[in-house]
Amino acid sequence: MDLTDLGQFLGLAGGAAEIGLALLALARRLWRRLPFFTAYLCLVVAVDLSRSAVRVRAGFSSAAYAWTYWRSQELLVLARATVLADLCRAALGRYLGVWQLARLLLAGGACTLLLLADVRTVGTRGMTSYFLYVERELEIAIVLTLLLLLLVSRYYRVELGPPLGGITFGLVFYSAIVVLNTSIRMGPLPLSWQIFSHVRSLAYLTALGIWAYALRRPLPEPARPLLTSPEEFAEAGAAVDQRMRELNARLSQLIRR
Repeated sequence: MDLTDLGQFLGLAGGAAEIGLALLALARRLWRRLPFFTAYLCLVVAVDLSRSAVRVRAGFSSAAYAWTYWRSQELLVLARATVLADLCRAALGRYLGVWQLARLLLAGGACTLLLLADVRTVGTRGMTSYFLYVERELEIAIVLTLLLLLLVSRYYRVELGPPLGGITFGLVFYSAIVVLNTSIRMGPLPLSWQIFSHVRSLAYLTALGIWAYALRRPLPEPARPLLTSPEEFAEAGAAVDQRMRELNARLSQLIRR
C-alpha cells in the first residue's frame, strides 16, 4: 500500500468513524454535559462532507478546494478552542470563582495567540503558514491547559467522571501529536505534505477511538449536592479555605521567582 492508497483508506476510515462517533454522542445525549464538544463532532462531519464534495467536483489541486479547506480549517480551529472552554466549564463549573477566572484567562490567551500569529507570519505568502502557526499555538495551549486541569483535579480530588476524563485524555493526545507534527513541518527539514496529512489522520483516528471508548456506556446522572448540617458545612468550608490559602501561597512563590 503506497501513500496515496493509505491516504484514501485513512479518509474513508476517518469519515466513517466521525459519523459513528457523532451519532453515538447524540444517542448518549452528550450535549447536556458538553454542548460545544458535541457540536464540534457534528461540525467535523459537515466539514469533511463539504470538502469531499468540492474535491470530487473541482479536484484536489484546484483553487476552489484550497479556499474551502483553509476557510473550514479556520472554523475548526475556533471550534477546538470552544471545546477547551467546554471541558474546563464541565470540570470547574461548580466552582464559580475559579471558572470566572478561567474564562478570562482563556479569552486573553486566545487574543494573545492571534496577535503573536500576526507578528510571526508578517511577510509570508498565503494563509498556510498563518493557520499552521495559529493551530500549533492553540494546540500547545490546549495541551498545557488540560494537563493543568488534570493535575489540579488530582491534587484537589475533583472527580472528572465519565466521559470527561476520556475525552480530555483524547484531546490531549491529539493536540500533542499535532504540535509535534506541525513543528516538524515548519522546521528546517519539513515533512512532505502527504506524510504530514497522514500523521494527523492517524492521530485523529486514535483520538476518535479514545472518545468512543469514553462513550461506550450511558452517561451517569449528575450527582445531586448533599444537604449537610451547619457543623459539617463549617468544617468543609474551613478545609476549602485552607486549601485555597495553600494554593495562593504557592502561586505567590512562583510569581516572585
